[in-house]
This record gives sequence, C-alpha cells and structure tokens, in this order.
Amino acid sequence: KRNWTRKEKKDRQNLKLWAEGARESILNPHLAGYTDALERGWRAERDYVRDVCREFHARISWRLADDEEPDVPLPDYDPLAEVEAEELDEEEAKAKRERIDTMNARINRWLKYRARKLQQRHPMTRDRTKDPWGLYLAKLAGITSPPKARQAFQQYMHESYDAEIKPVVEARWRSSALEEDGVTLRTSKGPDAPFRAQVARELFKELSNEEQKALGDRAKKVAKQEREEYMAKMKGPVSKDPEDRQRCIDALGVFAQEFFKGVHEYTGMYSFCVFGGPVPAFDGDLRTLTVAWGRNIIEKLTFPQWAKERFGKEVLEFMREWLLTAFTEAECSEAVLPKGNGEDVLARAKYTIDDEWKGGNDSASDSDSSAGSGSDTDSESSSEDSSDSSSDSDGGGEGDSGSDTATDGGAGERDKGKAKSKQKERERKRARAKANEKAKAEARKRKTKDGEKKEKRKQK
Repeated sequence: KRNWTRKEKKDRQNLKLWAEGARESILNPHLAGYTDALERGWRAERDYVRDVCREFHARISWRLADDEEPDVPLPDYDPLAEVEAEELDEEEAKAKRERIDTMNARINRWLKYRARKLQQRHPMTRDRTKDPWGLYLAKLAGITSPPKARQAFQQYMHESYDAEIKPVVEARWRSSALEEDGVTLRTSKGPDAPFRAQVARELFKELSNEEQKALGDRAKKVAKQEREEYMAKMKGPVSKDPEDRQRCIDALGVFAQEFFKGVHEYTGMYSFCVFGGPVPAFDGDLRTLTVAWGRNIIEKLTFPQWAKERFGKEVLEFMREWLLTAFTEAECSEAVLPKGNGEDVLARAKYTIDDEWKGGNDSASDSDSSAGSGSDTDSESSSEDSSDSSSDSDGGGEGDSGSDTATDGGAGERDKGKAKSKQKERERKRARAKANEKAKAEARKRKTKDGEKKEKRKQK
C-alpha cells in the first residue's frame, strides 16, 4: 500500500485544494443553498454567490496569501453590519480590487464544481428556451412563446379596426352579398378573415408613407417588448409566490393528463399519480391531488375510484403521514395566500370540493374531468383533504380558514379566525410530531433488522 503525505500549501505548484482549512469551513455550509439557487435561475445564483463572497471577505483579509491560514476561530459575520472603509493609496486600492475579483471567481468555481458533483444528472446552466422539458414545464406556469411581430397592415387592424375598418368591411360585405335581382346571399355569415384582411390592405395603402412606417415600427416595438418579457420569465428564477404556485396547482390536473395520455399512447399502460404538499388556497394546509388515466372495462372506473375507501386508507392516508414529515410548519406558513385572495383562486380552480364533502377529515372529492364516461381512457382528478385526524373539522371548505374570513368580519370574527388558525397550527404540530416519532421508530426497526442480518452473515 502506497503511503504519502500531502504537501504543505506553500510547497504546491498549483492552486488545487486552495480552500482547504479555515476557508473551506466558510464555503461548505453554503453548498446546499447554492445548489438551490442554481435551480432558481442565473439571477438567484448571482445574488447567492455575491452574498457568499461578502461573508468570505468579511471573515478573511484580502491581504492573506493563498498559502497562509487565517487565525482561528474566525470572526463572526453580521450581514447587516456596516463595512469599515480602509484608507488605501491608489496602488493598494488597485491591488485589493484585483485580489477580490480573483477570489470571487475562485469561490464561484469552487461552489459550481462541488454542486455539479452533487447533481451530476442535472445540467448546471439550463436555458429553458432551448430545453424541451423547460418549455413543457413553462406551460404549467402559463408562460407561452409570444407571437411574431405583426405586419404593418395587421397593426393597423389591431389599432383602428372598430373606428376605421369595420364600417367599410360591413358595407362592402353587404353590397357583395346581393345579386343583380336583389336576392341576398351569404346572409347567415359575416365577413370572413380573408375578406377583412383584403379591405384592411386596401385602406392601409391609402395611408401616407409616414403613417405606414409608424405602424410597422410600433408593431416591431410591441413584439420586441413581448419577447423581452418572455425571455425574462424563462431565464429568471421559478416563482415561489403563493399566488403563482396556486395557479400552477389549478392547472396541474390538465397538465398531468396530457402527459399520462401520451404515456398510454406510446406504452398502452394506464397510470395515476398523487401530488401532495401545502396548498395556498387552503391556508397552506397539506393536501393531495390525485390524477389518473384509464378506466376498467366493466365499471368504467379509474384506479382511485375503483376501491375508494381502500385507496384512501392504504394510499392517501399513508402519504399524509409522510407529508407531515416532509414539510415544516414554516414552509406551510409561507404558502398562505395574501388575505382576500383565497376565494378568487378557488373560484377559478378547475377541480373543487363538492359541498357534501366539505369539512370532513377523511373525505374525498372526486371531480371527473372526462370528456365521456364511456371511454376507457378517461381521466379523473380528485382533491383530498390530507389533514390529520386531529385537524379542524371545517378546514376543508372554500374560504373557511380564519385568515381569509377575518378580513370581512368585525373584531369578534377576527379573534375567532385567529383562534382557529392557532388551533389548526397546534394540531398540525401535534400531528407532525406524532408522524416524526413514527418515522423514527420505523428507522430504528430497520436499523435493528439490518444489524441482525449483518450478524447472521458474519456467523455464516
């Protein structure tokens, strides 16, 4: 076996492992945050690296050479503290700037290299405008590619159709719909698109050259602005705003159906999926959404509908227990919609909870989204109340949560709403603690079984 000792930093001929030691203790805790920032886009990455560099330079002097270790323990870092300006001459200021720029680039490479090792299956820089999967997911957020620039006469139609073009179109259409003997033709239909475009072209040619050029310039300007807005959305970080996430949740059923339909066409297989997490429209409560594709032959039921009670107990309740261990109370609180918006979001939701099911802890609402009940490839989407058995009895209704109803009531209603919210929070904490204890017990059992298996293998 080969024995070797690592060279001291001053004896090395390259910058490998330059951060080893105290410098690494500053950078290592930021790996998880940097990886998350990468997933949220280049702006989030830039801002996060900037914050890391600020902490690094605040705790380690720029004058310290690469082969020198700083004194430990390192000074504490306060991001809100004012930075004291150094009195430097022109040459020292230039040297400081160059040193800081060099270290910033080195820190950026250090973070990116280690994040790449953590996520080898995912590209570090992903342009969603060139990534088919990114374009597909953008549809879930309602982001679509803008149309190309209108032609000048089309911009004229867009701006002045009602005032200048429509009267001429209707007059010419009526005159062209009459034969010489006065018999009316085509009266059941109005002017079609080619006819309207032809009239608009003729009227556009009557405009002055300056007006025609101005219309063309405005069309290009509008198209450029729409393109810039689209690119900003595609290259920017994915929004974590509760309203934006609720819009995505509302569209999730139809979005998933398209995918499952394609899977069925290519494989001949049926499928279902259960999504779970805090839902903004329900005050951040943990809920599940089930989407299924395919029905059986005799009863024409999807898999979740086929044995609803069994599915709810063996699948949904089991997932609810897991959700309580997967999300913290802070994450649920951050998912709450601003006051007054919950009812509007629910009103435009595609899948809602029927009145007869509102309020039950173990109830389920199956909203059939199929086009025809006779097809064996119809889809079904259901919204399940995933709160634990200890949750509030009226927590599943639209707008029943305290924070939303309190905005329209008096002081008594607000106090009642606050008390209800606190009660739900306490119950969620108890349910989460119970689920965590159960998960720990299961982990201990698995560990014990693994230990017993190892002992048996050793004895053999």
